[in-house]
Amino acid sequence: MIIDRIKVIRASFKKEFIQYIRYPSWIIASFIWPLIIPFFYVAAGIAMAGPDGSGYDTFKNIAGTESYIGYVIIGTMVWSWVNMTMWSFGSYLRSEQTRGTLESNWLCPINKFDLFIGQGIFSIATSLISLVISILEYKYIYGVTFNATPLGWIVSFLIFLPGVYGFGLMFSSLILVAKEAGATVQIIRGIITIFCGVSYPIIMLPEWMKVVSSTLPFTYGINASRKLLLNGTLVTSGEVTYDIFMCILLGSVMFIIGRILFSSLEKKVRLSGSLERF
Repeated sequence: MIIDRIKVIRASFKKEFIQYIRYPSWIIASFIWPLIIPFFYVAAGIAMAGPDGSGYDTFKNIAGTESYIGYVIIGTMVWSWVNMTMWSFGSYLRSEQTRGTLESNWLCPINKFDLFIGQGIFSIATSLISLVISILEYKYIYGVTFNATPLGWIVSFLIFLPGVYGFGLMFSSLILVAKEAGATVQIIRGIITIFCGVSYPIIMLPEWMKVVSSTLPFTYGINASRKLLLNGTLVTSGEVTYDIFMCILLGSVMFIIGRILFSSLEKKVRLSGSLERF
């Protein structure tokens, strides 16, 4: 049984990998987008600091670091990784549907969740490539100094996985009902950008927005990543353990909800035979 499931996961990964290398134009985007995305936030911050740079002192007092560029870079780097992984993972079912392969795959006598596992492993592998490119560009073009230990780098991204795949499962399931991927992804992007402190400290938000922000795992994950990667805080430090714990806890809740939604969708599809409907 376990061997059969491993075969399904491997086949799902292999299929995505073959498609990925068949159309290598993604390489261009991997070099361009990491440079473009943070540029506008950095430029806006420099402008708002004023001609004499007095705004930087206010930022340092609020954010706890004088490296505004590093603060924004880490926020956008994590946001880009989360966004790319969720987009790939979350739109998986819809992509299979538009290709005309979802129905045949769904009829196979396999655990349907294994298809997601294979896609998830593939998403992690490809996003790591883009992540390495981003780090090099931020270091040598933007001049950001990363102070993390190897363990800090690993923890900074592992803590996001439950939340990323939880959200991915949720809106992948919802996309099959709504039949629209673009709008759903844009909503998720907007929520993360506004409520999770990608380019500014959460303390600047109104009280009701802080409440919403406190329920999202990415808020704590981004905060922990800044401490680990920018400030060089140790993983075992009490300064960062709370953020790590909350990111994993809330992310796990999101994953459980996503798994329940997926199971409900699987049952609904089996009873209604609606996979072929667009």
